[in-house]
Amino acid sequence: MTRIAITIVTFGALAVALVLGVTWFAISEPGQRFEPAVNTLALLAGITGIFAERWAAQRERRQQAIESIVSELARNREVLAGDEFSEGAPGGRKLYSRLLHSAVDSAFTSGALSLRRDTELISLLHQWRGQVSSVNRRLELTEMLMFTTASADEADDFNKALRTFMPTVRSHLDEVESYLGAMRSEPSRRITSPLR
Repeated sequence: MTRIAITIVTFGALAVALVLGVTWFAISEPGQRFEPAVNTLALLAGITGIFAERWAAQRERRQQAIESIVSELARNREVLAGDEFSEGAPGGRKLYSRLLHSAVDSAFTSGALSLRRDTELISLLHQWRGQVSSVNRRLELTEMLMFTTASADEADDFNKALRTFMPTVRSHLDEVESYLGAMRSEPSRRITSPLR
């Protein structure tokens, strides 16, 4: 409510000042129109500057959020390419690296992504976020079960069961990275997901 009131008062005052400046310009004598013209142009620049600054700040926040997400996805790709998730991984009890999702969470909570412009990206990131949460939960359960069971064979079975889930996670990661790659190459256009 306070922000709306401040916005209304600010733009109201600028609009009144602009109307007064134009009126002053219209009624002043031909040799004395320089000052009202400068005043009117300064007000127009101020009004335009407010919108331009807001637009530039939103664009910068969005770009930073996307760069952070791209960096986080690259780190997750490294985690998924690690020995612990490979088919030939040694058996036995182990602790797994977790997938990251803080950049995605930050992009959601900061409002850096626009519901109007980034609808499909937001949807993909929500799906990815759910996938990451599911993987991390499975990793915790697998570790708990492996360390509480007495049998090495059961620990190997847990490892194998976990690895069967990883191709789906890698596929989803590929989809998000492909979408972001296409979006970054042509940032002015809305781009549909290449894998849908």
